[in-house]
Amino acid sequence: MIVVHTGMLAVSQETNAVFAGRSSILFAVLAGVSLALLSGGQRVHGSWRLRRDRAAIAARAAILLFLGLLLAVVPSHVQVILVSYAVLFVLALPVLSWSWQRLAAVAAAWAVLAPIASFVLRAHVLPQTDTIGGTLTALDLLDPASLGAGLRMTFIDGTYPVLTWVPFLLLGLAVGRWGVDRREAGWRLVGVGLVLAVLGYGTSALAMMAGARDALIASMDTFAPGKGAELLDSVARTGFMGTVYPTDWRWLLVDYPHSGTSFEIIGSGGVALLVIGASLLLARWIPRAVAPLAAVGRMPLTIYAGHIVALGLMMMLGVLTLDMIQFVLFLLVPIVVALAWSHWVGRGPLERCVTAGSRAIARRITDNR
Repeated sequence: MIVVHTGMLAVSQETNAVFAGRSSILFAVLAGVSLALLSGGQRVHGSWRLRRDRAAIAARAAILLFLGLLLAVVPSHVQVILVSYAVLFVLALPVLSWSWQRLAAVAAAWAVLAPIASFVLRAHVLPQTDTIGGTLTALDLLDPASLGAGLRMTFIDGTYPVLTWVPFLLLGLAVGRWGVDRREAGWRLVGVGLVLAVLGYGTSALAMMAGARDALIASMDTFAPGKGAELLDSVARTGFMGTVYPTDWRWLLVDYPHSGTSFEIIGSGGVALLVIGASLLLARWIPRAVAPLAAVGRMPLTIYAGHIVALGLMMMLGVLTLDMIQFVLFLLVPIVVALAWSHWVGRGPLERCVTAGSRAIARRITDNR
């Protein structure tokens, strides 16, 4: 995440391309794992406890929505994901009691069908728009015209459209229900992740070699004669600000970052499982070596919000250069702060606030019933 947000000038385009899109997708899959752990892990809590879990998660979603709307106003170049997170949390409430098999099956079906539905909606049903990417902000709530566009970005064609991001949350829920504390979890997740990555990216590569690439180059040549191949390669490296263009159905065959295609969903979902599995293995084999990352993992929301605010302040002060020195500082400072905070205090400050607030709201709701 930090590489994507602060390394665009300090590291090569090829390095950025490795992280683009995949970091936010890993974020979403881990959110699903967290929801599974919050509601019982492998064994879903009983009906009364699950009712309180749902209330707490709904309250957590409301807090994240509020925080996301505020952070989206900060003058940084970051497209804030928290609003889409909040909506996904609410959509997850009815499926918290599902088995991991059912969750995985629905995630797979959604991954195949949702990109097609999104393409058809944007190409033939919804009004055409020049807006590409973006997220809902607190300012949009004050303007009815902007609110409509913001809601559309949240659900259909923004940077993190809920319609095509549901599979990531369901995948994480399935993993959490299956059990990340199993002894074989690390190797199993690495194996499944590799299979999905090869399936998603490999199938897309075959489709592109079979003629889809030439067709898309020809399509882009109509907008910039003679530069179609160059533009397509640029999009392949940096990705879309939102979902694919609703102009040619062959865009559904790419696997580019933030394209929202089935191939990106399957391939990047596989990468997320691979990273989670590898992390479990490393945590078992060399726990001390990964302690700094574990400390960061105890305060992800704090670090996420903190680095956005830092970017915004530096931008307003005119000192943001994102050169190599600033890039390294953006990487190292969160680790140092997280290690110190974890040692002396424990969980991050925003994590404590969100947990305490959501639990208090859940107790009030369930106790009044």
